[in-house]
Amino acid sequence: METKIRKIGNSSGIILPKALIDKYDLAEVIIEDHGDGIIIKPAKKSMFQTKMEEARKNKKAIYSEIEKQASHPEMKVFYEREAEDWDGIDTEIMD
Repeated sequence: METKIRKIGNSSGIILPKALIDKYDLAEVIIEDHGDGIIIKPAKKSMFQTKMEEARKNKKAIYSEIEKQASHPEMKVFYEREAEDWDGIDTEIMD
C-alpha cells in the first residue's frame, strides 16, 4: 500500500485507511526502525487494559446486571447471613 506523508502541525504523518484501523483494532501503534525500512504494528495491550476498555464500553449493562443480581431474593438472604457473621467484627478497621 502506498500513501503520502502529510504535514500535521509541526510534524509529519501518514493517514491509515479505516479498513486497517478496524481490522487490527488500532488505538496505539509501535513504529520500529529496521534500517532499510520501518514497520508499524499494533501496540500490545495488557489483559487488564483490554478488560477495562470492555467494562467501560459495557458499563450500563454491567451495572444493570449487578443490580438485578443484588435484588435477587437468594442474594439478599446470603448477604443477611454474611452481615450476621460479621456482627462481632470491628469493621472500622476497614475504612
